[in-house]
Amino acid sequence: MWLRRQDLKPGDHVPERLVTEAFHVSRTPVRAALTLLVQRGLLERRDRRGFFVAGDLQATADAPEQTGLHAAILRDRFSKRLESEVTAARLMKRYRVSRPEAMRALTRLQQEGIVERALGQRWVFLPALDSLRSQEESHRFRLVLEPAAFEQPGFALDRARARELRLALNEMILQGPAALDMKRVLDTDIAFHEAMGEASQNRFLADAIRRQSRLRRLATSSMQVPPPRLVESCREHLAILDAVEAGDLARAATLMREHLAASLRARPGFVNRGAPPMLGGLRRAV
Repeated sequence: MWLRRQDLKPGDHVPERLVTEAFHVSRTPVRAALTLLVQRGLLERRDRRGFFVAGDLQATADAPEQTGLHAAILRDRFSKRLESEVTAARLMKRYRVSRPEAMRALTRLQQEGIVERALGQRWVFLPALDSLRSQEESHRFRLVLEPAAFEQPGFALDRARARELRLALNEMILQGPAALDMKRVLDTDIAFHEAMGEASQNRFLADAIRRQSRLRRLATSSMQVPPPRLVESCREHLAILDAVEAGDLARAATLMREHLAASLRARPGFVNRGAPPMLGGLRRAV
């Protein structure tokens, strides 16, 4: 891991510029990667100051078997093979691991916002996008939540971040539907929506948007969206950026609402809830 090789100590700042130079990429994918490390408890994000080391990076290195256990728990939960409540003892028996391994996996899942500790020895899985209904509920919640970002009195989007987003969106539009890298589409989409949330200067609103992003990343099934719709989504993001940079926040809110509504309509499973989730080999939806 690159961060571990930098000999950083808890509390040290992690400059985005150094990461972009090390990997020769723009700040948009770098921010997405650093945000994922925040979710795993390795980094912390401080308002307007950037990313900082949360703990001993060397001590928090995942052993291969630990990473496998974490993935197995997620896979079994999202495929309904694991109950909504578990205990360390149950995980030990099911996966044939030691108690420390089970507790490390549960602690990591807690840091990622996937489980929370309940009374006694129980751990409860929080709501996830593991069904058509939950995906639709999440999307409709975002329809209420995200346009409100532009209505906050302190809304201010960092110009450098706006430029990075615009560059990434234009690059994907130029690539065209056939050449889209679906992981990059998702990363850029999430970066865009989180940027609008953070620009609201409302920490509770921004946190709610980040939580939805985390759920979207962890979803193991997704609705198929035609690639042309993904390109159109990038154009809608650019239109929102145009409105923000022109100072027309009311129009930005309207465009965000229309953008999310269009994405909702593009998911055919939401129209026909009787259809089962489509598993395997599907494109992630934006």
